[in-house]
Amino acid sequence: MTIHLEFHLYGQIKKKGKWFIAHCPPLDVSTQGETFEVARKNLIEASQLFLTSCLERGTLDQALRELGFVPVPNEMQEDSLPEGAFSFPVAIPFVFQKPSECHA
Repeated sequence: MTIHLEFHLYGQIKKKGKWFIAHCPPLDVSTQGETFEVARKNLIEASQLFLTSCLERGTLDQALRELGFVPVPNEMQEDSLPEGAFSFPVAIPFVFQKPSECHA
């Protein structure tokens, strides 16, 4: 069985010299690329690696709190993005591995 946890984030990209600098403000993750599309792809990958690393180390709750995330009711969710920003999903798959014996 596989379960997917999906985060809906946004990023912004600015050209600086010959590089495109990509930043995901919600996670405070940045990366770069020689083209807009490479920078965008790198940002999605860096965001996924950040979240996966937090999950593997058991620090996701702490990291999200330090970044300023708080739970909100569904009716308070906002879909508005800053001007020039793009949204992207970050899926983190989990696989259930059946234990070899019952510990009940």
